[in-house]
Amino acid sequence: MRLTDSQLTPFSVILLAGGMGARMLSPLPKQYLQLQDRPVFSYSLDIFLSMPELREIVIVCEEAYEPLFQKSHFNEKMHFARPGKRRQDSVYSGLLALRENEEQLICVHDSARPAIDPTLIRRTVEAADLWDAAVLGVPVKSTIKQCNEQQFVSQTLDRTYLWEIQTPQVIRKGLLTKAFDFVHANNLTVTDDVSLVELLGKPVKIVEGSYKNVKLTTPEDMILIQQLIKNDDLLQIDHCV
Repeated sequence: MRLTDSQLTPFSVILLAGGMGARMLSPLPKQYLQLQDRPVFSYSLDIFLSMPELREIVIVCEEAYEPLFQKSHFNEKMHFARPGKRRQDSVYSGLLALRENEEQLICVHDSARPAIDPTLIRRTVEAADLWDAAVLGVPVKSTIKQCNEQQFVSQTLDRTYLWEIQTPQVIRKGLLTKAFDFVHANNLTVTDDVSLVELLGKPVKIVEGSYKNVKLTTPEDMILIQQLIKNDDLLQIDHCV
């Protein structure tokens, strides 16, 4: 059933496009590489801009790449922030650039994940609207073993409760602000966004995502993503929903 605009939960986006992607072995950051004759970042950006419930989108990128967004996707909802040394620094930079109120939902997404779709975004937003923080993830398929410093197996983890975490990760702005205050006060480092919330002891709801929502990290990922996009009509047509 198609929801009307008035039934959709509004949200804002921090789109992370500042990483260098060293494991891609390319002089050009991975989010700017060509994928089916389009830059990687354009896939997720197109989808967010097509969603009527989008309030604003902050693109976190180096100043040198800002014209790529402005020329191809100029939109009054877009504005920019500069990346930091760590992922959390880039997210914080985007957070400071947001213009909406403290109760809005903030959707943080990696521009190097081009195969996201509106349905998964909306499911995560709706979960965050209920729980204040939610994240996309998929159940781990492989057996996961923990090892010691000498790389000998110390234990085999029960994958029943293991999830591979993806983006978007959606957090209410006021909660995200409090989490950053805590992290800064204690000089902590985290590797993803909802970990900030976890440090406050707050619940984070996992929303089951899609194994197609691959993050471009290595050259092998590019081959996989090219095939996914080639076979997925959703990523070939106008993303308006």
